[in-house]
Amino acid sequence: MILGVNIRNFDVFKDDTIGLMIEDSAQYAGKSQSERGIRLRNLNALIGRNNTGKSSFIRALSFVKRCILTDVGKASTTDNRPGFMNLLMDKKEPAVFRIFFRIRDEETKKSDFLQYELTIGASAMGSPVIKDERILSSVRGEDGKIELKEIFDNSEEARLVSDERVTALSLLGRLNGSDTPIKQIFDEINRWFFCAFSAEESSDYYSAGNAPGAHKHLNSEGSNIGNVLDYIKSLGDDIYEQLIDDINAKIPSLHKKKKNLPTNLQGSPEKLFKYLLLLRDPEPKTTIFIETPDRDLYHDMVDVLADEMRDFTLLNPYSQIIFSTHNPYIVETMSPKEIWVFSRDYDEETDEEAEDVKISCAGSDPVVTALFEQGVGMGAIWYGGHLDQGSSEYDEEGVNNAH
Repeated sequence: MILGVNIRNFDVFKDDTIGLMIEDSAQYAGKSQSERGIRLRNLNALIGRNNTGKSSFIRALSFVKRCILTDVGKASTTDNRPGFMNLLMDKKEPAVFRIFFRIRDEETKKSDFLQYELTIGASAMGSPVIKDERILSSVRGEDGKIELKEIFDNSEEARLVSDERVTALSLLGRLNGSDTPIKQIFDEINRWFFCAFSAEESSDYYSAGNAPGAHKHLNSEGSNIGNVLDYIKSLGDDIYEQLIDDINAKIPSLHKKKKNLPTNLQGSPEKLFKYLLLLRDPEPKTTIFIETPDRDLYHDMVDVLADEMRDFTLLNPYSQIIFSTHNPYIVETMSPKEIWVFSRDYDEETDEEAEDVKISCAGSDPVVTALFEQGVGMGAIWYGGHLDQGSSEYDEEGVNNAH
């Protein structure tokens, strides 16, 4: 589970943080709940006006995963990225990604608190190279204080991998018997899922029947849904029919129709079908990232999806969902600490967006918290204008950025 992310000098982010970082965990140790920083939860909504950085945040973490699974050169040009130099705000400075995890050890059943830090700079020719890579651990000392320890270092002075484009995490994380924290973080990032079910265009390669065979998991576009259903069928008719009946019973338009298969994979009910199938994967993803999951869904379907996402996080307490939205319906039953507001200032003279992005948690706003405690839903609070405006007026504790 991701507790916090800090991104520096990448895309629209100069030096911005969402959630809690490992140094904060030591700073806030022993303090009351009201004094602690706000971490990312199991369910997190990213809201804000257009071009405020919500999609850029998700794409930045997608870039990190690409760097780990391939190399920094390929990651800079895949998924329609324009090349590394075009992703830097300051081309003279490196991009830095810091991600704080809480990872459960399946053997000991204890949680490890680890932070992965990746610094990528430009070579003399402008191509991306690994400048620094390290892992920090947060442990409680004998005196009860939280101590930070560096347990892995792949800096230029102590380089472990000769290829400057490849992360040490990528290589060591795949080895049996590698250091436990390295493998833990690699496995965690490897199981991130970037959902594109609501993308404007999706490939029909699988749905057209060009790649037959059973697939165990949905792909990012959900275009292999037929293959996944074939796999479930292979497990047994009882398992298949139970799953299909369970999902169909959740979709409002299917309550009175005894359909056993989605007939139009591009239609609204079938899009909800994809989400419900994803959330029932027997091997749940560590973090699911979704851009506008409510797109093209009728309001009663949005309610169903919101409930199902909540159920997923309750059934899988070490997994999480991070999604962006413009729809108040989907956040109505969420708490203020689960909603993150993205905003950008505007230059009054040019009427253009400024470079600085601000990220604040709705839970840091006392007005929002008071309204929520009085029983007002977060959707109504948002619709009433209490979230999008004035985010820059919050105090330093409420705004997680370094400007």
